[in-house]
Order: sequence, then C-alpha cells, then structure tokens
Amino acid sequence: MTRSFFTLKTKLFLAFFLLSALITLAISFELFVHMRTDHLNTLKRDLAVIASLALTQEEGRRLSEMVVAGDHAAIGQAAEKLRQRLTLETLAIDKVSVWQVSNSVEYVYLADSELAQQGSVAQSAAIPSPALPPDDMNRPMVVEVPNSNFEIIVYAPLKDAAGKTMALVGITVNGSAVAGDVRHFVIQVANVAVMAIMVVGVISWWLARGFSRRLSRLHAAIDEIAAGNIDVALPDNGQDEVAVLASRLNQLAVTLSSEREEMLLSAIESLVAALEAKDAYTYGHSSQVSAIASAIGRQIGLSEQELFNVRIAALLHDIGKIGVPDQILNKPGRLDETERQTIEQHPVIGAKILAGIPALARVTDMVKHHHARWDGKGYPEALAGEEIPLGARIIAVADAYQAMTSDRPYRSGMAADVAMAELRRYAGSQFDPKLVAAFAEVWSECPKFH
Repeated sequence: MTRSFFTLKTKLFLAFFLLSALITLAISFELFVHMRTDHLNTLKRDLAVIASLALTQEEGRRLSEMVVAGDHAAIGQAAEKLRQRLTLETLAIDKVSVWQVSNSVEYVYLADSELAQQGSVAQSAAIPSPALPPDDMNRPMVVEVPNSNFEIIVYAPLKDAAGKTMALVGITVNGSAVAGDVRHFVIQVANVAVMAIMVVGVISWWLARGFSRRLSRLHAAIDEIAAGNIDVALPDNGQDEVAVLASRLNQLAVTLSSEREEMLLSAIESLVAALEAKDAYTYGHSSQVSAIASAIGRQIGLSEQELFNVRIAALLHDIGKIGVPDQILNKPGRLDETERQTIEQHPVIGAKILAGIPALARVTDMVKHHHARWDGKGYPEALAGEEIPLGARIIAVADAYQAMTSDRPYRSGMAADVAMAELRRYAGSQFDPKLVAAFAEVWSECPKFH
C-alpha cells in the first residue's frame, strides 16, 4: 500500500504542489502586508484631513471659546457633539479628548466625550503619555498607541485668533473597527490563497499525470522492445528530455526493425532459392517477381512498410508449391483437370504455411489471392476488382510478366515487348488496369525488365 501511494505521479504532484503552494502563500502574505499597510496609511491620512477640517468648522470655534473660558463641562459636551458628528460620517470614533497647552508648554488634560456621556468632569492634570505628540506640534498628527490593538489617535492643534496653539484635540479611532477591517483583508487574502492553491493543485496534478504518463509510455515501449515487438512509435513532440528520449527510442526501434527485416529477407531469399534449385526452369523466378512487384509498388506510391510486405509476399507467393508433387510441377505437357485442381491449391497451402509464422502473417492474404483475377474468374475464392488485396494484384502482374518472359519445359519465353502487349491486352479482365499502366511506365524506363 505504501509503495503504491508513493508512485512517481504522486511524488511529482507533491513536488509541484508544495512548491507552488509555498510560493502562493508567500505572495499572499506579502499581499496581505501590503493591503494592511496601505489601509492604515490611508486611514491615517484621512483622519488627519478630517481632524483639520473639523476644527475649522463650528465645533472647532466653540471648543476654542470654551477652552478660553475654562468650562470643562462645556468642553466635554462639545467634544461629545464632535464625536457624534464624526461617527455619523461612518467613522468609528471612540473618544474625543481635549488638552490645553499650559504656560510651561505641556499638555494639561481638560475633558473628553467619554466623561461627558457619563455626566462627570475630570480634574485638570498634566498627563505624560507616550501616545501624545511633541509639544511643538502645529498641524495634525496621527499616532498609533503602543501595546494596543490597532488603536489610533489623531491629534489636531486648536489655535486662537492669533494663530497660536492653545489646545490639542485628540480623536481616538476604535481599534476593534480597524482590526475588523484587517480581519476582512485576512479573509479576502485567505479566500484568494485557497482558490489559488486549489488551482495550483489541479494544475500540479495535471502536470504530474502528463509527465508520469509520458514516462509510462517510455517504460511500456522499452518492455515491448525487450519482448521483441519493435513496431514502436512514441510521440516525441517537444524539446525536453522525455521527448528526446522518446525520439531515441523511436530511432532504436527503426534500426532494430530494419535489421530484423533485412535478416528476415535474407532468410526468405535463401529458403526460396533452395526450393527453386530443384527446378532449373523456375530458379530465380520469385526474386525477379519480387523486384518487379517492388518497382510497381514504388511507382504507385506505397509506403516503405507496404513495399516491404509486398516484397516478402512476392518472394513467397509460390511457397505453397512445396506441397505439390514434382511430376505435376515439371510436367512438360498440358495438365489434366485433377492436376490443374491440385496445382491451384498452392496459394491456399502457402497461406496456411505463412499464417503459422507471426512475422509473416500480414502477407498471407497477398499470397493466397495472387491468382485472383480482376474480373472475378481467378482462384481460390474468385474475388474481383478491389476486393482483391492490392499486394496480390501487384504480384499477379509481376508474376504473369516474369512467367511469360521465362523459358518453361513446355515452351520458350516471350519477348519482353510481346509480354508487355499481353499485359495490356488483359488489363481490365485479368489484371488491374491501373497497375498494368504503372508497370508500363516502369518497364519503359527500366531496361533491366526487358
């Protein structure tokens, strides 16, 4: 179970996924930090502008008058009204506090909106706080309260008619609201990260499966070659290492196939030569038929594999005569009906012999039907027209021409031009007319067939 789980595909998937997930999480974290920092900076700028504008309006003028008058209760109420108005503008304001600048240039606490809500008044006191801005502040300043949960205070100077800072107004923003905004960013970024990781997971699985599938095909191809099946053709598109390896395996298969075909041809030619050696009149017949059939096949555009099959079939087309008695094969006179029926069985005998050899099974139909006629009057099954395998039709033309031009015990061979005229005469009845025309072109261009 453990071995099956940790397959190459699983390992590739985990590698792709973990690497991509780590990159996604790092980018998501950077995005969150950027969004959080940008949000806080924007909030601080907005608060500074709001505080500055608020103090130039009616609440600011009223606060100035009350600070001069020293009415703490009225200062607290005015601070509460300012807090309420700012809250109505969708700002989460916790408290508005007021400090007076003393003669010794320090901040003295006067009142705030929170105490005004409770109906109490604070006693004036100097409050040294790390959250307070410097004494010489003359424009709004935003301060994050140390050791707090996103609590922010914006300080704005309250100036008298002469433009001198007489008090300081502090507007405290609700830290929970700011934290809520940050949590919202966290949720947004987390959702995006989860979706990205899911997409990365799908892509990683697809990449791992594709890569593993390509390697599996290579593995299967190697097994096929090792088992002797070298008809292997792997897709080798691309320029990566797997594609290069697939191309090399294809080249190896082609090389082995070529070597195997040459060995097979050599063995077949030796066998046919040995069989034909007992009859001086037919010696070399099959090799010459094979050469003519190959020329016709090239003329009509057969592929190399098709040409190879035709070449083998032509070499073996008379292999069934091994089962025909010599007295019938070499009889100088006309055959009687029984003898004719016996010799007409040689294509069937030859097909049965070849069908038992896996490497030659693909040429059995060509051998079996090489005496079929275009008009359907041939043997052994009376096939007609294009029902006859193409290779068998090619061999029929080559076999007839070679037989007509060679000497036999009962007659002398015809002249090449007479034999060619006979092929043309029977084109469309005994022979495929297109193949006769193709051979005529080859015949006119190749003196070796004359």
